[in-house]
Amino acid sequence: MPNENRNGNQNVKRHELKYYINNLEYHALIARLQQVMKPDQYSKPGKGYFIRSLYFDSYTDTCLYEKQSGTHSRQKYRMRIYDLDSQKVKFEIKNKANNQIFKETATITKSSALAIIAGEYHELLSYHNPVLNKIYIKFSSGLYRPKVIVDYYRDAFTLDFFNCRITIDRDLHSNNTDFNLFSKAMHTIPVILEGKQILEVKYNDALPEQVKAMLQLDSFERQAISKYTLSRRFLKTRNWEDN
Repeated sequence: MPNENRNGNQNVKRHELKYYINNLEYHALIARLQQVMKPDQYSKPGKGYFIRSLYFDSYTDTCLYEKQSGTHSRQKYRMRIYDLDSQKVKFEIKNKANNQIFKETATITKSSALAIIAGEYHELLSYHNPVLNKIYIKFSSGLYRPKVIVDYYRDAFTLDFFNCRITIDRDLHSNNTDFNLFSKAMHTIPVILEGKQILEVKYNDALPEQVKAMLQLDSFERQAISKYTLSRRFLKTRNWEDN
């Protein structure tokens, strides 16, 4: 489970595998997961829960190009909310090395989030928080700016004994020009047009065989899927293409 320190930060280190699944596979998988695993406490039956993420990148799109080139060790920076009326925002550094993910997360207020989105990065220092201090140094030195908002719905299931978490992200939409994290009138466009959903399998040390069998992972094609990269492809200001 996440480890929270006295600064209110959460540090999570685990493996993460990603797959595309089609709509038929999605419904079949949900039916199996409901029989074996526990739904996330925030999920609404048949609906899951809403997520909005705002991704930041450098002036030269460092995060984007590192993902495109398959850099061994890389980071993403994002704000995340689960309710458009939320007064609290998760600010997260997602570190990745091969299949292992290490997330560093701090919580900020809505007013702080709006200030940071507007470029007032000194607001990060007001928390005296090591994660936010790290973000301040990166954003100031690399001229980081908001790049894209991504909206989607998530079905999530957990298996506490193995600290295993299965999520299916669906109905991805994005906006590359409006960065108001709390907007209720945001115009977004679909990100994935092929009727596919994103299955993510997250675990600490080893994935239990019974979970492998239940998911039938061998029937899916594992891919290096990035919601950030997928959402950026609709606004090509530089010469890069999706893999």
